[in-house]
Amino acid sequence: MQVHDKADSSKCPFDMTSVNASVGIDAKGAGGPSNSLPPLSWAVRLRIAQGTARGLLYIHECCPRKYVHGNIKSSKILLDDDLQPFISGFGLTRLISCTNKSTDFASKKQSSIQTVLSLGIGSDASPPCLSYLAPEARLSRNKLTQKCDVYSFGIVVLELLTGRLPQAGPEKDYKELECYVRKAFREECPLSEIIDPALMHEVHAKKQVLEVFHIALNCTEIVPEMRPRMKTVLENLERVGFH
Repeated sequence: MQVHDKADSSKCPFDMTSVNASVGIDAKGAGGPSNSLPPLSWAVRLRIAQGTARGLLYIHECCPRKYVHGNIKSSKILLDDDLQPFISGFGLTRLISCTNKSTDFASKKQSSIQTVLSLGIGSDASPPCLSYLAPEARLSRNKLTQKCDVYSFGIVVLELLTGRLPQAGPEKDYKELECYVRKAFREECPLSEIIDPALMHEVHAKKQVLEVFHIALNCTEIVPEMRPRMKTVLENLERVGFH
């Protein structure tokens, strides 16, 4: 696995606020002006979800201590020139400590991890965004857990699928994205009313999109114990389109 400094200007966060609510990436390196790119294809969005899950699994299981990222959100997922995802904001010192204590485990995972995790120096200074926080984590004094990371990851995946910000549900009673999507599925709304319009022309991907929606909704279950581990999430994402 390769480690990349968070300050690497060749990587930029993907941004959900581009024109027509389509998922794009916003180039924000070196203090220059933003440069919006065309909407991402379904294949790229699926790859971002899979790569992010792979990086988060590494954080969770790279050593016996079972680390928690604690601040997963779309701005922490950086894309390189090939649109490969990297997770930022975890802390290089923690990874080095973790890797030194679990060399055998790391060597076994090396081939499957590849270059999916980008780590900043030290701990992440930015506070978690409420819209990405698991319900139990919003209560004061509650400790962040790996299941909180799973919830946050699910919100990011819902962003990829809908092109909406996590608090941008269209109805007043369902302002949060997870509630909006869950309500839409419960009421059997047409997929065209839920997904990013930029994906509508990719008819061949409809089944895969539905599979990933269900994975994301499993990740955002209200009860922490009902959420899957990241290992299961990754396995399910990697099976999309292959059965």
